[in-house]
Amino acid sequence: MAVPGGAYMMGATKEELGDSTNDKIKYLDETPRHPERVRSFALAKFKVTKREFSVFTKETGFVGKGCRIYDGKAWRYDPDADWMHPGFEQTEQDPVVCVSWDDAQKFIRWLNAKIPESSHHKYRLPTEVEWEYAARAGTATPTYWGDEPAETCRHENTRDLSKNALDQPAQAGGCSDRYAFTSPVGSFSTNPWGFSDMLGDALEWIQDCPKIGYRIGPSYAPDSSTTCRTRGLRGASWASIPIAVRAANRTARGPTERNSTVGFRMASDLSR
Repeated sequence: MAVPGGAYMMGATKEELGDSTNDKIKYLDETPRHPERVRSFALAKFKVTKREFSVFTKETGFVGKGCRIYDGKAWRYDPDADWMHPGFEQTEQDPVVCVSWDDAQKFIRWLNAKIPESSHHKYRLPTEVEWEYAARAGTATPTYWGDEPAETCRHENTRDLSKNALDQPAQAGGCSDRYAFTSPVGSFSTNPWGFSDMLGDALEWIQDCPKIGYRIGPSYAPDSSTTCRTRGLRGASWASIPIAVRAANRTARGPTERNSTVGFRMASDLSR
């Protein structure tokens, strides 16, 4: 879907985070809050699904074994887990998970090879600035539905009461979204711009190389080189605790790492 160009305030406010050591670290990573301008671009309404990814694997012979999963007692690396077997049952319409940043790039290159060279609509991952702009969808609150955690289950699939049986010590929202793991894309209401699951279901790879905090200045520009030691992740997942379910939340992992909480969504430039 086309996203109109515009401006917004990127980053977190002190008020949306708590006083724990972890919250203070997140605050340093998500500030300073600063203005950003975004050119119009296109972003997928949904994350890439398991069914869509299967077409790529059948045509290319892709095999991506090894993924960090939750085994019912703890998080661990399973060398046999993959996008088909992420440690829980999925439908074909659930978001594909257990895919690395490198895996997402292979999928995108495969898809772009089917598009005429003259087309402006080549697929890619969104930049961090684009992603947060679309996730906020014109709002300035921690989430697009406001700052009421009790409303989360109406809008997103995150860690809630349905997941208490999985990991009792972890924090959970005080509601139930009916899904212990991933849910079919589009199962919840969309944000004001019509995008689904921006703050839940699965974290999303972005194009940029992350840095701790935002380096703001005349020469500031996100690093999207091909030699990053880590790649950025935005949004939240079925396993995310309440403090992570915010438009400003950011994290990162190595480009070859696979996790059963991580998928991706595609973006595209619009014709100039």
